[in-house]
Amino acid sequence: MINNNYNYQIEIRLKSDTLIGSGEGFGSIIDTDVVFDDLGLPYIPAKRVKGIMLESAQELNEMLNIFNKSIDIDNIFGKKGEKEGLVYFSNFYLENYANIREWLEYYCKKTKIINKQSIIVQMTSLRYSTAIDSKTNLAKEGSLRTERIINSGKNFVSDIDFPEKLEENIALICQNTRRIGTKRTRGLGEIEVLLLKNGQSINNIALKKLESEDYK
Repeated sequence: MINNNYNYQIEIRLKSDTLIGSGEGFGSIIDTDVVFDDLGLPYIPAKRVKGIMLESAQELNEMLNIFNKSIDIDNIFGKKGEKEGLVYFSNFYLENYANIREWLEYYCKKTKIINKQSIIVQMTSLRYSTAIDSKTNLAKEGSLRTERIINSGKNFVSDIDFPEKLEENIALICQNTRRIGTKRTRGLGEIEVLLLKNGQSINNIALKKLESEDYK
């Protein structure tokens, strides 16, 4: 890990309901489920976030190319089979996760007032979809799908580690990252991503430097 003088975190704010599929279903009831910890609290795997941030960086480079500027994507994220990236972060858990987990563990294990399923129900919703036959305009037989989504308004946080010289690059990538998960073109997965430095967002600082032509 890299030793910095600052504490960096990335915060993901869900601006809409979000489907970050686990790749598995839930029995015969739910076709696509989200990722939960052992208590039923949803989280976002680090690999998913790295993927959308890489996409964001590539898109950002297309825009920066107009001004003859660019971000060294391979240096930040690495290149498969050739080099390791300089950015490290873990899974993204709910804001104040440790406190929430401690509280829920008590009620789940000591009082039995709540359980994993009741926690999941509070954190998520079910969405139903079906395919329409273009000839009959009716639902295709057997096409009904049930998906579990994380409710909007949740914030997820992870520590991030990188060389301090990449601070502005990472902030710009975060600022440009707007969606995550599946069905992003159907109203799901709208997010706001902030790079926090000692608890304060520095996205706007990086943007102002870019706008003033000071960004390199």
